[in-house]
Amino acid sequence: MPIDIKTHAERPRYFPRQVITADDLTLEQDYFRDRLRRHNRLLHGWGIVCGVKVEAIVDKPWIVKVNPGYILGPYGDEIHIEQIVCCDLRIKCTSAIVSEATDYCTDSVTQVPPAGGTFFVVARYREDKARPVRLRASGCDCGENPCEYSRWRDSYDLCVLDVLPASHHPPSATPTPAPDTGAPDCPPMPLDPWVVLAAVKVTDKGVVDSIDFTPCDLRVARGL
Repeated sequence: MPIDIKTHAERPRYFPRQVITADDLTLEQDYFRDRLRRHNRLLHGWGIVCGVKVEAIVDKPWIVKVNPGYILGPYGDEIHIEQIVCCDLRIKCTSAIVSEATDYCTDSVTQVPPAGGTFFVVARYREDKARPVRLRASGCDCGENPCEYSRWRDSYDLCVLDVLPASHHPPSATPTPAPDTGAPDCPPMPLDPWVVLAAVKVTDKGVVDSIDFTPCDLRVARGL
């Protein structure tokens, strides 16, 4: 979902003997994160900044690999792909892999493969709860202490779409430059979270026929 940027942004104001709650600390985080997102989206644009090149893998039908790189998402979030991740074109989404010593390119899919055609490899930002901890017992509670997650972890999804997202379609017409009337209008919030990395064309047997990076050039972070 698009990030809800509040009309009147607020941050906590601390003072002596103040009772500080989790909501206050979360509000402070949200304030600065929203500012950073807005800065990225309106000043830099969104798209691929560097890396994340999609490549075919010899002798592995239906599988492509995404190289490390850095992306700014449509809502201003940073997407950092730190290691090579394999993407199976038969699977809709592959979550970011954070464990080590894993064979990321193992072909373990047993489902009936789809027909050949053009598939769009896309990425989107995601945040995950991490590091569960035990909560302290309250009052006279003698039951087992519940767990709560103590961290948010920046993550991402690599997904496969059958059609090009609407946000990546070129404009129907190029507007005529207007006379000097001041600063340009702010761009609207994108309707979907996807950044297209490549359009991959495969045969019915899953052999990669071509990889086209043209869709990525429509919305590049430093050229929007």
